[in-house]
Amino acid sequence: MNVRKSGISILAVAMVAGAIGVGAALTGGEPQWLKALNIRSEALNRQHGLGESARATAQVERPDWLRALMIRSEALNRQHGLDRYARKPASAKAPQWLQALMIRSDALNRQYKLGKYAPGG
Repeated sequence: MNVRKSGISILAVAMVAGAIGVGAALTGGEPQWLKALNIRSEALNRQHGLGESARATAQVERPDWLRALMIRSEALNRQHGLDRYARKPASAKAPQWLQALMIRSDALNRQYKLGKYAPGG
């Protein structure tokens, strides 16, 4: 009995939704509630800087102090070989302190049977 009631309910909802859709199509567009919802949504997006409004505000120029800071940062990165200006030839070896650290680490791993020296590893 419950299956029959839920089937009838689903059919009734589908018929109402279809009638609303047909009514909207006959009146020449979207229903008034949908228009109102879209207008409200647009206003809230504009108020909170979301959606299309966010793209418009993102294109506003940066303040002078921020532009100056970014230019200075870029110049220092270039001067000191940092970030995208990092210079590292393919033949460059690791610094001696790093080589020593790796040798010590390998020796300790071997002594305590860790990493690749672990049993079954």
